[in-house]
Amino acid sequence: MFTLLLRCAVSVISLCMMCKPLLAEEESSFWDGFRLGGYTSVDLNVPRTESTRLNWNELAMIVTWDKNTRVKFFGELDLEDVASYTHRQGLDFRDVYINPERLYFDVNLTERANVRLGRFLTPLGRWNQLHASPLVWTASRPVATTELFPTFTSGIQFFGTVPFQERSLDYQIYSATMNAQPESRGETQYKDMRGGRIAINNVFNFTDENAGLNTIGLNYATYREEQSFGPKYKILGIDFLLEFNRWELSGEAYTRKIDHGQGGGSGAYLQSAYLIKNDWYWITRLENLHQPNTPNAERWIVGVTKRLKPNQLLKFEVVGGNGEYEDIPRGFTTSFAMMY
Repeated sequence: MFTLLLRCAVSVISLCMMCKPLLAEEESSFWDGFRLGGYTSVDLNVPRTESTRLNWNELAMIVTWDKNTRVKFFGELDLEDVASYTHRQGLDFRDVYINPERLYFDVNLTERANVRLGRFLTPLGRWNQLHASPLVWTASRPVATTELFPTFTSGIQFFGTVPFQERSLDYQIYSATMNAQPESRGETQYKDMRGGRIAINNVFNFTDENAGLNTIGLNYATYREEQSFGPKYKILGIDFLLEFNRWELSGEAYTRKIDHGQGGGSGAYLQSAYLIKNDWYWITRLENLHQPNTPNAERWIVGVTKRLKPNQLLKFEVVGGNGEYEDIPRGFTTSFAMMY
């Protein structure tokens, strides 16, 4: 961990020094381009089979640098599992750990092409790229987006948007160049990650004033487990987002193969959010996960979410079905999430 952070720090300092000549003609200071923010969330879980638990999930600090040049910087450092409280154990800080979630530079090459260097969220599907608590409707995350592929990639990514007629095509092509990358605690360690995603926006060419984004994405990636002689995986996925009138519908589906065509698992979710009134939303989700040598998970979620402010969400939900996951227990959960 220390070695990785040291490498990242050296890279940041070096690239910052490279950025300064680009600003030589700017009147304002180089440091004026920095912005500081973050997000946090707190959950109250009432699981079916365990004690009620109050969790302070994360405290994230986000630093960005943007001077309207060809180079931009984004960094996110998280304190995960900050604290928990149960009647039996009291207040507990033993599970807290530091996660350097994102640390990268974006360099604009042309109007339609950019390159990203550093540690970034693996661009597989939608949820993994927008999973911060204030940006999603539910307190729990679909298990297919945590169990089938690595959350992070440290390396290089080419991305951009190509417009055509009333639509546009987003593309992301990426490859890991550093395999020693920490995952969230408990996640399987992977290496040699490489793949791509394309997404077509405004697929149905809605012209209604109430019509929002309507996007379909296709995903493909290969990677292998970190352990010696670990299996190599190929994963193929599809995702979509549709917003229209009071509805938002979204979903992702993945199928994974091991070398020589063996089944490596699959998973999917389908989620809807319906605006009831006064920024109250009714949320439903169906999801499943199938993995070799582990029980299948078939789960459902129903709940309501209140948008207190543009940067604050209050969530209430019930998780049912089968399959137990420590970070996504079945039962009742209420959550508060905010960005700052």
